[in-house]
Parts: sequence; C-alpha cells; structure tokens
Amino acid sequence: MLRLILLRLSRRPWKFLFPVLLLFFFALHLSRSRQPQQPSAVYYKTKTKSYFPPQKHKGSNFCDNFPTDQLQDVQIVLKTGAGDAERNKAHLATVSSCITNLIIVSDHEEKVGDRQIIDILAELPASYTINNTDFQSYAEHRKASAEGEKIKYSAAGWKLDRFKFLPMVDKAYEVNPKAKWYVFVESDVYFFWDTLFRLLDQHDHTEPHYMGSPVAGSNDRYFAYGGAGFVLSSGLMKRLLPPKPSGGVEKLSHRYEQWVKEDRCGDAVLAYAILNSTGTRLEALYPTFSGDELKHLKIDRDRWCVPLLSVHRLNPEQMESLWNWERTRPYNPKPLVFSSLLAYTHGFLRDGPSREFWDNLSEAPVPNDRPAHKNAGSCGSECENDPHCLQWSYSQTVCRFANYIKLGNAVDRENGGQGEFTCGWALGKMAELGFKVDEESDINDTCQEATWLTPQVR
Repeated sequence: MLRLILLRLSRRPWKFLFPVLLLFFFALHLSRSRQPQQPSAVYYKTKTKSYFPPQKHKGSNFCDNFPTDQLQDVQIVLKTGAGDAERNKAHLATVSSCITNLIIVSDHEEKVGDRQIIDILAELPASYTINNTDFQSYAEHRKASAEGEKIKYSAAGWKLDRFKFLPMVDKAYEVNPKAKWYVFVESDVYFFWDTLFRLLDQHDHTEPHYMGSPVAGSNDRYFAYGGAGFVLSSGLMKRLLPPKPSGGVEKLSHRYEQWVKEDRCGDAVLAYAILNSTGTRLEALYPTFSGDELKHLKIDRDRWCVPLLSVHRLNPEQMESLWNWERTRPYNPKPLVFSSLLAYTHGFLRDGPSREFWDNLSEAPVPNDRPAHKNAGSCGSECENDPHCLQWSYSQTVCRFANYIKLGNAVDRENGGQGEFTCGWALGKMAELGFKVDEESDINDTCQEATWLTPQVR
C-alpha cells in the first residue's frame, strides 16, 4: 500500500501537495485570527494652549479674562426646561454668564435678566401634537401663560425634553451657520470652558465629528449622553442639514419626527439621525465628558491626569461654589484634570485624613478574617498598607476599601440608629500620585502633564 501511494505521488505530486498546502494556510489563518488584537492607545500627551490669562485683580469680574474671541468659532446652546427657574438663574450667573452668543432653548418662552429663552417646541410642526399625550402638559403651560395665570409644573414635563434635541440642532445651525463647532449643554451641567477650547483645537472642524460620553442605545448603537454635554463639528452639520433646492435646509425635526415620538430618549434619536444621515458614529470621550454627579465623580490612577470637561446634576449652590473656586484658583497654564478637582472637593484633608459621619462611597468590603473590621483606626491603617486602597469607610463594624477617590456625602448623625460612620483617605499614596497636603505643596497642581483620551468610535 505504501509503495502504491509513493508511486502515485511521484507521478502526480500536485494532487497531494495542493490539499496539504491548502490545509496549512487555513490552519495558519485560523491561528492568527485567534490571537488577541492589539488595542489602540487609550491616552496621548500633547501640548495645548491656555486661553485664560490670569485674573488681573482679585475680586474682578470673572468675565474680564474670558476668551470671548473663541466664541467666534464656537456656538453654545443651553437646553433647559420651564420648571428649572432656579437652575437657569444659577447657570446664567455662573457657567454661561460669559457666553456672549448663547442660545437658550426650553419648552417655555421667557426672559431671565437680559437673556431671552426660546420656546423651541413652538417651532415644531403641528403634527407633533396629533395623538401625542406627552404634549398635553406643554399645551397646558402655553394656555396658562397666554391667560396670564401661574404655570403649574408637574413631573410630566420631563417627557417633553426628548422633543428638544432635534429642533435645537436645527436652530443652532440656522442662527450661526458659519460656526466651526456647536456645543450643547444642559442647565445642571457644569462646563470647564478651558478644557473645551483645548480639546477643539486638536480636531479639524471640517471633518464630521460627534463627541461626547457614550451610552448604549438600541441595535448596538451608541449616543452621546445629554447630561454630559456633546459637540458637533461644522463638517458634520453640513452633511446633517443639507440645503434644499427650494432654499433653506432639511430640518431634523421634520425628517425624524416619527423616530422621536417612538423613542424615550431625544439624545439617542439625535445619534440615530446622525448615523442615518451621515454615517458618522459617536467619538466616545468618557470620562472627559462626564455625566457623573460631583459626589460620585471617581478619581483614580487611570484618570489622575485626564482633562475634565463636564460634571452633571449640580444644584444652584454647587454651581455657584464651583464657579467661584474655578475662577479664583491659582493660575496654572496646564489643563484642569481630574485630580485638579481634589483641591475643591478634598481641601478638607489639610485638617486630617478622615471625616466622621461622612460616606465617601467606598464599596468593597474587606474579607471578614481581617483585623480591619475591629474599628475605624484599624480600617484606615490597613488601607494605608494596601497598595491598591486609596480610601476607606467604616460603619456597623464593616470596613470597606476603594481603589478610587470620591467625595461622597454627609451621613445623618443619628444614622438610623446604626451608630458610627467614619471614612478616610490614604494620604501617603495620594501624595505619591501628586496630591500633597503639607504646607509647602500646592494642592491645585497635581500633574506634570495632561494625558488626553483617544476618541473611541462607537
């Protein structure tokens, strides 16, 4: 039999070699395809320019050194609601107080100081009201306003919010078609403008860009979370809102009316419209675009030198406090990064490494057999000796560690009868990272250089 195979191989070698070679290359391809793909770089370093010169005089108008020239290229849109009067006043007195070309959109027309708020829903086609129960509260508000009655706001008003996204994009382009960038922010979102201007400088506005914090939507599609703010480039807007032969543009609020009626999230519908019209996907830049609350904002080793652009759900008092801190902090030509915020949120650590009746939102319980559960002192000591622990909390004889730093919130001293609640931070390891509370150190300056995020297309 062997002699027969060898004889056939000598006469027609290709009949045997071809299948062998085919099998070899298939196996080679299969082995390569199973190898893990090398991920692209997550961070990069680059020199950026600060557009904010030092304040000339302490206590001077915070807008004196605001780079209003930058607003020639950037159109800012503030989205709010009829029931957000206090938040509106706070935002307009702080974060957006220096924005000279601000467009404010809402579901109710009014004037706050010298600022005009546009009822953006009034610009929608009448067909939006047909068989649309979500517009009932809007109709009631308009009727009360027209009759001079006091408007009674209700929880149903939030359902109107999703209808603002498409027309506010239409409006921004209509008002300022020559802008290079269009930036959308909400009334409870704090924006660090210097971070924004530095970020935009790194991108070509003529290319289609849709940037923000990613949230998973339907059918494996992502959208920029409105609560973190988002940015559209002029290159995208020109594709998104093409001119009609008869003049004007094809408005998003007309083309995608049915979509927004059927979906509960207006920011998601905007992303789907962008993808459908232009093929452009979201450039995810979380956590620079952060939709986190101040008390939940996580600062860890990875985020230590990452620039911070936005914080979500600030109440009016927090908005004013953070604005005053930002505009009066010691001048630094470097970008504001996550750890820069520790000077604001954790300045109290100059007085000691722990706080009583405070929860810093540490979550991971230490194993039961550890002496850390003995008391708060033992919990803090073990955290200092653990290479990963940056903060700890102790309550109900349970010690918890965390590999991040958070502000957290106060705990009722009665604590529901649960007794002691103490938390603390590992100042030794925080000092190694750059946050030092000794008298010679500047707690505002924690990084030699910023590490920017590489946008991840989602």
